[in-house]
Amino acid sequence: MSVAPPSIQRGPIEKEVYYHGFLPREDVKTVLKSNGEFLIRISEPRKGEQRSFILSVMHNNPPSPDEETWIKHFVIKYGENKYFIEKNAFMSVQELVDHHLKTRDSVKDEVYLLKALPRQSWELDHENIEILRKLGEGAFGEVSMGKLKFRKGGKSVNVAIKQAKLSNLTKDQIKEFMGEARVMRQFGHPHVVRFYGVAATTEPLYMVMELATNGALDSYLKKNPDLTIEKKNEMILQAAWGLEYLHSKPVMHRDIAARNCLYGDGRVKISDFGLTRSGHSYQADPNKKAPIRWLAVEVIRQRLFSLKTDVWAYAVMSWEIYNNGVEPYPGMMVAEVAQKVLTGYRMELPADLNPEIRALIGRCWADSADERPSMAEVATELQRCTGIIRPDFVALEKEIKKELMLMNNLTNKSHVRKDKKTKSKPQMPKGM
Repeated sequence: MSVAPPSIQRGPIEKEVYYHGFLPREDVKTVLKSNGEFLIRISEPRKGEQRSFILSVMHNNPPSPDEETWIKHFVIKYGENKYFIEKNAFMSVQELVDHHLKTRDSVKDEVYLLKALPRQSWELDHENIEILRKLGEGAFGEVSMGKLKFRKGGKSVNVAIKQAKLSNLTKDQIKEFMGEARVMRQFGHPHVVRFYGVAATTEPLYMVMELATNGALDSYLKKNPDLTIEKKNEMILQAAWGLEYLHSKPVMHRDIAARNCLYGDGRVKISDFGLTRSGHSYQADPNKKAPIRWLAVEVIRQRLFSLKTDVWAYAVMSWEIYNNGVEPYPGMMVAEVAQKVLTGYRMELPADLNPEIRALIGRCWADSADERPSMAEVATELQRCTGIIRPDFVALEKEIKKELMLMNNLTNKSHVRKDKKTKSKPQMPKGM
């Protein structure tokens, strides 16, 4: 008897309304809302272990104060060519689900299946995503340009697609990939890259985002060294608006740098949320690598991140913008950068920079986090110095989220089986 089938074949379960593919446990608790609501997903075990189907069910909500007890996760076992959780065995996962739905037979411990949870608007279909050409390499695999096709009207939108081949990733990396998608779902701002959705029903996983016409900000700066100081002032203000928005959630980006921003249609857009954490502070693992050139003194000393460490990194990125994408602390080795920063060294800013902006950036590099301005204060000061009028970001956020919902509704389709009487062939988790 085994937990998962010994071989893999694509099957009809991918068309089921309740099938959510590689949706991780962390996402499940954000989507299941009522007692008896359920979904089927695939576990992503550690290397060398077999995959298996998981039945996740909302149970005992809200009587229990412990959120973790609200959702039960059952491994669907496989043995003698049948699927089962405890007693009853079935030829397919679909038959197992149908049995518990129709008979109201308890799955286990008084847990019942009452309502299938359909895929969310941000859970995209692979068939609606077309890869056109490679743009580069990301932390998880290739980043490509492509198209997200609308089911209705035959239209499409150009997008950037991060691909993750699960065979090349550890379990923690897969969690990080899906975690980045989870973070991006909550955003809607002109200066934060737009998230369209994630395709996770099969491999490779796709994270689909807005395509910025000019690519990475650092590359754009290097290719366009003749930008005026006024344009660069506008760029650092746009980045400030984006980071101010993230901090209002509150969310720490933890990797602010020109390489992690995009530029398109005259707008700086904050991107790359792989290290992002919710909250006001975060104690990082001191053994993990970190981008020293962008780190505040307390991060170098203690690996302690906060909203104010983002403010420091923002000031370093501002230096990058004013210096045409040059790597910070030019001519220095990483160890030397750390030593100099800890002893009070700060980089020089261009001589023609507005003195008030120079002083503002200097405050962002204060030794004490408490002495650094918030991003809201930075944005307000830059608006005053540049004379650039602040847009109505509250209205723009509503508009962006409305557009995203409409787009995803046009892209996704129903996954309900048309013929409930037709018996399904056994479906097995892919990639074993």
